[in-house]
Amino acid sequence: MNRHIFLNNDKSTHPKFNRQRNVGGGKKIDEITEQNEPKVIQQFQKERLRKFNISFYAKQKLRNSQRSIEFDKNIDLIKINFYNIFNSDLKQKFLTKYGLVPIEYREFNKTVIFEIYDLSLFENFKNHLKIIIGSPHGTSYNNKQYNLLALIYKFEFIDSTARILTYSRKGILLNFIESIDEIYNVQKERLFTYLREHHFSYSYSEMHESILEIYEIKKDQIQFIADNFDIVRAITSSRTQKFKPGYNGPIRDYDFEIELRDNVTTVGVIDTGVERILPLRPVILNENIDHTGKGSFWDEVGHGTMVAGLIVLGDEFYNIIKNTYNAKAKIFVIKALQQSNDPLDIPKLLEDIKFAKKEYGIKIFNLSLVIPNAKKYNEPFSSFAYELDKIAYEEDVLIFISVGNFNSDSLKSLVDDEFHPDHEYPDFFYKPDATTIVHACEDTNICIPSESLNNISVGALAGNFEENDSSDITPNGIYPAYYTRKFHYDYSQIINTQTIKQKNKHLNKPDFVFFGGDLFNEKSGLEILKSAFANNDKFYGRSSGTSLSTPLITSYAAEILNEYPNLKSQTVKALLINSANYPNKNSLPHFKDKPEFLLKSLIGFGIPKREHLLANENNTITFIIENFIEVGEIFKVPIFLPQYLNKSGNKLQFDISLCYSFMPIKDNQLDYLPLHISFNLIKDVEDVKIFETGNQSDYSIKNNITWSEDHFGIENRQFSNSQFMSYRIQPADFSKLDDKISIVVRCLAKKDYMKSLKKQKHNFSMVIKITEILSNENTENLYSEMLEINEFIEIKNENNIDLDAEN
Repeated sequence: MNRHIFLNNDKSTHPKFNRQRNVGGGKKIDEITEQNEPKVIQQFQKERLRKFNISFYAKQKLRNSQRSIEFDKNIDLIKINFYNIFNSDLKQKFLTKYGLVPIEYREFNKTVIFEIYDLSLFENFKNHLKIIIGSPHGTSYNNKQYNLLALIYKFEFIDSTARILTYSRKGILLNFIESIDEIYNVQKERLFTYLREHHFSYSYSEMHESILEIYEIKKDQIQFIADNFDIVRAITSSRTQKFKPGYNGPIRDYDFEIELRDNVTTVGVIDTGVERILPLRPVILNENIDHTGKGSFWDEVGHGTMVAGLIVLGDEFYNIIKNTYNAKAKIFVIKALQQSNDPLDIPKLLEDIKFAKKEYGIKIFNLSLVIPNAKKYNEPFSSFAYELDKIAYEEDVLIFISVGNFNSDSLKSLVDDEFHPDHEYPDFFYKPDATTIVHACEDTNICIPSESLNNISVGALAGNFEENDSSDITPNGIYPAYYTRKFHYDYSQIINTQTIKQKNKHLNKPDFVFFGGDLFNEKSGLEILKSAFANNDKFYGRSSGTSLSTPLITSYAAEILNEYPNLKSQTVKALLINSANYPNKNSLPHFKDKPEFLLKSLIGFGIPKREHLLANENNTITFIIENFIEVGEIFKVPIFLPQYLNKSGNKLQFDISLCYSFMPIKDNQLDYLPLHISFNLIKDVEDVKIFETGNQSDYSIKNNITWSEDHFGIENRQFSNSQFMSYRIQPADFSKLDDKISIVVRCLAKKDYMKSLKKQKHNFSMVIKITEILSNENTENLYSEMLEINEFIEIKNENNIDLDAEN
């Protein structure tokens, strides 16, 4: 078995590097700004601002009249839509001139919600509006005291209506603002008093202070909270998506057993409980967490049992018929729901994940549950995703999250009863100019919290592992299933009259897809385990959905840790990314003429491949780097190449993935990930100072081998903490390399967070798979030859102690 290994060649670093773009340099990042604001006050703009002004004060007056609780001070909020990105320079100007403090950034930071912090300074805002509204025709903004208002497209007062996003009775989430005003704590204490006085059951943790969950509440009480407590920015629901599994299968006995070997990794299953059905009994831990009080091992809807079975058995269950299967994982049950669409106690769940890591060392969790509403196009990160990103960073855990399913009843109606060309596959997913009145492509976007960046999100393909294509409404089993969901970013959307300029080809959710079965034919579903005591379809059934594809990927992650138990969670993620692939859209007829981004928005990096996850062929070696880097630093590691490659005439392919976790920035879409790390493959250079003084042409192998991610315009762009690049070295290139090549990694940070991020070392994980493409006969063994000339460290596995001793 050709195992993966840690690359341990001597690394070198340099505290600075040339931050110019591309081979020949170019503009520096600080020179890139947007200039979209009008220069002259237009009549239509004056009329628009006048209407916004009237609406603002009408809403403010109504809100004040609806208050039942008097505080010494109110926290009024104003939302402003800007033509430009609202940067740190504007932040300071709006604070000092108008007394406005930003508390939430949306729409790539072109829309900002402010707290009106200084009422006396806000008078300037009101007076400047009056000047503009009453100005003569052709008045200029240039060099005027009110010129900042030229940046404003529109504005509005945040009233109760803007805060209440649901009137659901159960599972209500209160999302709090972050305020520097002392009245914030006064209001929060008064809110807790109100909840206690009215005997509400609620969940709250000081460790996750941005959210509070109320288990059950009436509509008028929701209204009361929204009317009186300014610290509550949004009232949303934690009710989960209702499962509609549609089981179909024969009734028979379980005809296999599961064998549990030593040191198998444990996966936390956050779901509806897990039945201790006969095959799973050896792998379900007695320790558990139960939110419901009904018992963790009572799974009334069968969903958690299905998920656990898929994790334990993995895809081997579908590919090989055996009497005994080796368990891929043990199961720690976190029962979060009793019924399929119960509210999810998010504050408690966050604490449970931390508890499971601390007490039991669990690094992998499966969350095949989502909040059902699709995210709007370009909507910012949710509080739930933010908290999961924090936990992943702080605890070194990895949570596998389904992206959610389009409602099966609605889909059947759209396909069968409401025929329209815009409902056909794949226009169903993306048709911004659609003429249908019963479907919007925005409704096929991913669900909360699958936008989480530190964790892994999974969509579904329509296949079910069976030999013949058994898909039903989806064109083919290898296609993304009709019910799966896509990434919610659409760079063609107009924001505040402007097109979006800051794009990132790596940023995408889901991360992966896997087979999840199809609707609606009985044979198109994926076979799953059921309880022997089920009312129908005992022992086995069929189902479909991203709830099935997600645990199959989780099972792969468990296998990685079974073989390499001490890897960091982001290394597991990087290995999955490195193994994944998917057909090009041009080979899929239904996507061939569709926008380039559409297929990627559904499949991410593609389907992880088992054969590349754990070991290598003789013509392949996989190096792993787990290291750290500082902001502003560049990091280089050489890789030595066998001399025989100069004569073999074979190509060498480098598949490189990089992952890193980060502490997210709350309520700031553009700066949510403030840390930039990227990599490149270069000629090896002796003096690393060349990275500071030279251009990329001094160390570049060739023009098409570039950095994985651009840092150009760093303040105005979003980053991705999951990157993959494939580089190919041709036989003619070897003469330039002198039998060695280097991996370089660089790190930058956004200006507002530079000071704090410079104090830390930032961990990253890289997986470098090197494959000799054997177009000519070759008797050499790349794997063994690379081990001969490179320094490495074996990745220990306690399961193979006897083998290690023998070696």
